[in-house]
Amino acid sequence: MPKTALLIVFVLLSAITKAQKSRLFKFKYLPSHTYGITKKTGMDLKIIMQDLSANADKKTDTTGKPINMVVDTEWKTTVKTDGITAGSFPIAILSGQFSTKTTLNGTEAPSPEIKPLQGLTVKGKIDKDGKMFLDTATATSEIKSVIGTLTSGLPEQLKFPDQHMKVGDTFSQDVNLNAMNLPDFGIDMDYPTKVIYKLTAVKDNLAYFDITSEFKMNIDKEAQGKVINIKGTGTGAGKMEFYMDKGYPKSTINDVEYFLDITGQNTKAAIKWNLTTDAKYIVNSN
Repeated sequence: MPKTALLIVFVLLSAITKAQKSRLFKFKYLPSHTYGITKKTGMDLKIIMQDLSANADKKTDTTGKPINMVVDTEWKTTVKTDGITAGSFPIAILSGQFSTKTTLNGTEAPSPEIKPLQGLTVKGKIDKDGKMFLDTATATSEIKSVIGTLTSGLPEQLKFPDQHMKVGDTFSQDVNLNAMNLPDFGIDMDYPTKVIYKLTAVKDNLAYFDITSEFKMNIDKEAQGKVINIKGTGTGAGKMEFYMDKGYPKSTINDVEYFLDITGQNTKAAIKWNLTTDAKYIVNSN
């Protein structure tokens, strides 16, 4: 075999070996670092309702004209950490810009009233196991609600496998992507979505993941003294860039579509909604 051909073979084998090299991933906050976070989410909700009772008002039938609500939200947040002391280190979450816009059937509508977030600072610590604890013990329920809104702008704390991963490997976790609160239909809690991450490439210090989402639900619930059946499905796709040395995402985009069919004694409803996420993260050492 000519020397040139041998050289090409060795180069290809080296590239294949590097591609198959396994790596250990872990989501983490580092001491003495600053994290800049910009996150945008969108929700597009459509509802069709039918009252099947004998004397139903036809105005309640929205088959030909679904109720459509769109909510766009944006967070700009800074997270700062200090040096390690006795195995843990302080953390502070500082709220920057927060805005939300709601439209109902194409017309701008009042958004849910939220206590102003801009300028809010929440302190806490990261313990030796990497878990975050915020100082909220003396906070009022109103402030805790505001803090919940603030922290929902932070990235999901990924639970990577304990073993090394190579290109092509996957892991999954259940995430409450869809906050459903429809008490009239007996839906008053979060139902988790299975999110699957597949490592597709590693280049320099970045790992690239494809994201797929799966959601299924078939339950009977009691609402207003009547039993209703709820069937739901959901699928989604997205991508994530992840800093391997810093243990933190660089960017995440995701688009998930949900469908619910609700059947009661005299009621039928079809609900469809899309959830989109576009987040970017900047990580710097102090």
